[in-house]
Amino acid sequence: MAIVNLRQASAHLGFKTTTTLRRLLQAGELSAYVRSGPDLRATYLDVAPKGLPTLRQHVQAHTECRGNSPLWGADYESWPKGSRNWTDIANGYLDLPQWGPPPWTELQWATLRNVIELAQES
Repeated sequence: MAIVNLRQASAHLGFKTTTTLRRLLQAGELSAYVRSGPDLRATYLDVAPKGLPTLRQHVQAHTECRGNSPLWGADYESWPKGSRNWTDIANGYLDLPQWGPPPWTELQWATLRNVIELAQES
């Protein structure tokens, strides 16, 4: 359980500025994480309070997923690595000669999305 100021919390989450956390504070989304600290002018947040998700998980749940966001890409290195590339697995599921070049139908796009998700999970 670490209590940090807003700037330190933003750095912990990988943000360069405190804009995202300030926006969530104004919306009241972080009220369960706000703690008192030595400086009454600063806002302090609990990074891992007991009985609640971590600050990272809570902020992820209340922000849009973006590939270039440090919040979403920070834990990528800790993800388990498969022995095969997901594209090889996806190509194994598909009958490639039957697909042809785009444009594809809506059903083909949905099938492709589902196959990619299956391949990434395996």
